[in-house]
Amino acid sequence: MTAADGPAAIGRRRRLLRLGGPAGVIAGIALDHRDSLKVVLERQGSSATSVADLRALKLALTRALAPAATAIMLDEEFGGLALESGAVPAAVALIMPLEAQGYETMGTGRRTTLLEDFSPATALRYGAEACKLLLPYRPDDLGAADWQEGLVASTAEACHELGLPLVLEPVPYRWSSESETDYSAAYGQLVIEAVERVRPLGADLLKLPFPVHDLKATSGSSAADACHALGEACGETPWVLLGAGVETDTFLEQIRLAGGAGASGFLAGRGIWADAIASDPRETERLASEVARPAFERCREMAERTARPLSAVSSGS
Repeated sequence: MTAADGPAAIGRRRRLLRLGGPAGVIAGIALDHRDSLKVVLERQGSSATSVADLRALKLALTRALAPAATAIMLDEEFGGLALESGAVPAAVALIMPLEAQGYETMGTGRRTTLLEDFSPATALRYGAEACKLLLPYRPDDLGAADWQEGLVASTAEACHELGLPLVLEPVPYRWSSESETDYSAAYGQLVIEAVERVRPLGADLLKLPFPVHDLKATSGSSAADACHALGEACGETPWVLLGAGVETDTFLEQIRLAGGAGASGFLAGRGIWADAIASDPRETERLASEVARPAFERCREMAERTARPLSAVSSGS
C-alpha cells in the first residue's frame, strides 16, 4: 500500500466528501473572519469589539446559520465559544483556518504567516474535517509567489500526514501602483494562473473568487466562458466559489455560472451575514435567522441544482 492509497489518504478523501453533505454539494458558511469582522463592526459604529463580544457574536451567527449549511468555517479565537457550546450540529462539517491575521509585505507582494498557537493537529482535536489557508497571491509577483508556494506545499504536507484535507484560497491582490482599471482587466487571468501554479502543490479543495471582477459589466456568455476556463485550470481538483461580500442576487448568478463550469458549491461569509450584525447578540441572532438564513438557503438551493457533486470529482492532489 502506497502513501497515495494509505489510511491517511483514505481518511482525507472521506473528510473531503463530508463537506458536501447528503447531496455532495458544499453550501458553506464562512465565519472564520477576525480582523475583517472588527472592521464590519467599526464601520457600523459599534464598540462591541472585545474578544468576549466577538465570541458572543459568532455564537449567535452560528446558532442561526450553521443548521442550514453543509459546512462551516470557524476560527478558534472568536469561534471557540460556538464550538464549546455545541452550536455546530454534528452533521455540519467544520473547517478551521491556519493563517494568522494581517500579512507581512514582501516587496510589492504579500506573504501569509501561520498561527503560532494553532496547527492541523489542533484542528483535528476540535473535530475539524479540513483546514483552510488564505493565500494572497499574484503569479507575476515572483518573490512573494515563491514564498507562498513553499508555504502551501509545507502546509498541505502537514495536513495530509493527519488525514486532513487542505482548503486553499488563492486571492489576487492589486498593487499600490496599479490602477483599478488595469487590475480589473487582468483579474480573470490572475485567478486562472494562480490556480495553475498552486493547484499541484497539494490543495484538496480550491476556494476561488469568481473569475470576472465585475459581473454586472460583463456579458453572460463572457462570464460563462471565464468560469469554464477556471474549471479547466482546476482539472480534477474540486473547487467552490468564495462570496467576496457580493449581494445575494449577484452571488446566485455566480453560483449558477460556476456550477455550470464544474464548481462543487460555495463557501460564503460577509455577503450572507453582514446585514445581521448588531451590538446585541440577541438581535444578531434574530436578524441572522430572519434575513441571512433565507438568503443562504436560496444560495444552497441554487448550488444543489447546478453544481457538480464532490463524489463526481477525483482530487488531483
